[in-house]
Amino acid sequence: MTEITGKCLCGGISYKISGEPLRMGQCHCKHCQRASGTGHMSLAFFKRDDVEITGSYTEYSSEADSGNHNIRAFCPTCGARVFSRNSANDQVIGITAGCADESDWFAPQFIVYNKDKPEWDQMDSSVNTFDAMPTKPAG
Repeated sequence: MTEITGKCLCGGISYKISGEPLRMGQCHCKHCQRASGTGHMSLAFFKRDDVEITGSYTEYSSEADSGNHNIRAFCPTCGARVFSRNSANDQVIGITAGCADESDWFAPQFIVYNKDKPEWDQMDSSVNTFDAMPTKPAG
């Protein structure tokens, strides 16, 4: 894979990724629905050392079903969510696929919290689907 670049809506936060995604997926949990303003969040997970982030961001933490905390980073100017991390593994960062300059490389390997998926948010039926978060990472 070539270098991946991206930014928030106003360009105040940007990133450059030099490694391959560890996994890619879509989440339909109520937190992701509320954070995205739509039916799901599309995320690609990378080694934190492979991601260079520039610009100032604000973070919001919420507790997941597991008891771990999801920390979402967003632009304080335009409000775009750009990346996230989880307290269970600080060495992995989840990049919001929609903020990538080019996102043709994104191919979800799993869908989680399908039990919360709105009927109108149609997904690829060939992707591995879980009603909740699997105990082992998918992909």
